[in-house]
Amino acid sequence: MKKIVGFVSSAIILINLLAGINLQAQEKNRIPSLDYYISHIFRSLQIDTMPGASVLVSQNGDIIYQKGFGYADIEKKIPVTPDTKFKIGSISKQFTAVAILKLQEEGKIKTEDKLSKYIPDFPRGNEVTIYQLLTHTSGIHDYNSTPNLDMTKPVTPQALLDIIKKLPYDFNPGERYLYNNSGYFILGYIVAQLSGKTLGEYLNETFFKPLGMKNSGIYETNIVLNNEAQGYSMNGGKVKKADFQEMSWTLGVGSIYSTTKDLYKWNEAIFNEKVLSNATLKAAFTQAGLNSGSKVDYGFGWFLITNRGLKFIQHSGGVSGFSAFLGRQPENKLTVCVLLNSLPSPEGIHPTLNGQAIFEFILQDKIENQRIGVDTIVSENILKKYVGRYNYGQGMALWVTLKDKQLFGQMTAMEASPLTPISENEFYFKARNAKIKFVSDRYSIVDRLFQYQNGDFFEATRLKDETPIKINPDFYDKLTGKYDFGNNYVIEIIKENDKLFVLTPYMPKYELLPTGELDYFAMEVASKISFVLNKEGKAESLNSTFDGMILPATKLVD
Repeated sequence: MKKIVGFVSSAIILINLLAGINLQAQEKNRIPSLDYYISHIFRSLQIDTMPGASVLVSQNGDIIYQKGFGYADIEKKIPVTPDTKFKIGSISKQFTAVAILKLQEEGKIKTEDKLSKYIPDFPRGNEVTIYQLLTHTSGIHDYNSTPNLDMTKPVTPQALLDIIKKLPYDFNPGERYLYNNSGYFILGYIVAQLSGKTLGEYLNETFFKPLGMKNSGIYETNIVLNNEAQGYSMNGGKVKKADFQEMSWTLGVGSIYSTTKDLYKWNEAIFNEKVLSNATLKAAFTQAGLNSGSKVDYGFGWFLITNRGLKFIQHSGGVSGFSAFLGRQPENKLTVCVLLNSLPSPEGIHPTLNGQAIFEFILQDKIENQRIGVDTIVSENILKKYVGRYNYGQGMALWVTLKDKQLFGQMTAMEASPLTPISENEFYFKARNAKIKFVSDRYSIVDRLFQYQNGDFFEATRLKDETPIKINPDFYDKLTGKYDFGNNYVIEIIKENDKLFVLTPYMPKYELLPTGELDYFAMEVASKISFVLNKEGKAESLNSTFDGMILPATKLVD
């Protein structure tokens, strides 16, 4: 990529991408094949030296697609194959949940039991049920969000349990849903206690061996696996090795490694009642209930999602250097599995959204058409949560504003367009013929959005809110002029009505808002400009920053 493409030219390229036109399919006037469609999604992993993904799709018990993209080990140039082993993160939770349910079928535990029955000294254990641990409604604080824990060193189950015991409750048991890892660590601890085996031994003897899952197990730091994927992270478009995490901290929570083939075997066994009875599965796939009687979209180890008229039973996973997705559409007996050895992931690659896009592609004749929620009303207080700027990469941004109880979205270089509510957090973006879904973190703070469009999706993280300061407009005179980035690309900084603006080729005029005398941003773009003064106190150059890249420009002599 030429450095100058970032601020403008690649913005235009991305605008064209956002149009979502599949030229090949359009020219042939037909629906592309599944292989073409999935290869298109993961095209960025097939160029240069990138982390990899393993993708498997099955229907009616048969594998209809399996393929690897990118590298399992970049340094050794080992490609991803269907046999590559990945850490699967929180997909592990369904194995812990099924272990508890299996023990329940054997009469060794009940979901309505109190935690105090198994860990007598656990604080408020007589108020917490096994059911609440399974459904993230216990109120026990998530140890994973506790500061100052050194997760690079091994921890014993008892030591981690003692840490959790000291954490304050987030809310009274059963009052709310809040996804947390502490509950599933405790469940894994109980499985070991009841079985007289380690969690790894129990899972191996009860599930992995009987189901022929020869490439699955509990990850141990000191053991080198055959066909093991290395973990990576993306930062500003660059790949680096992921930070080390000692996996003993994730026992019962996210400690399993597996392959797409093994997870296919697991899903087929689960949904064909080879592991648990029909009655147990029905309970596992029922929305959890709170004390108030309201329901949440989580069962026992699975998210329970309804999307455009179809139900999906699924879970994602993320652990240092890895992210994953495993989902099932039960009526059509369709399974999609995506495993990735990168977190954060390359632009456009997100296992959950990729998996959902594959579901929608295969089920396009069964899934409901996208609905514009003309009758949907979302409260102004909720709409205010979505106001902000979202980074589409390469300097592009979506600026979301609120006026007269109506959300608007403005893409870089485009006019503002209404965001029409489909649901409380989903909106139809008419200007792009796309769906926008706002996503909150575990603290209910909106931190990103997903844009679905013609089978593709974009994940845009929320940019930090910037607060402009007031400075003397006379100072702007020191900054005005033309700046040359090279390659015949020149921008101009101008002053109008005591305000500072930037003029760029092919782009609208944007106001530059100061966060300091020399530092500026624009609401409509995801980049910043910092000026450098000479000895005379006038600007001699500037740096444009976006996505971790710094592009210098020299001021031209008048």
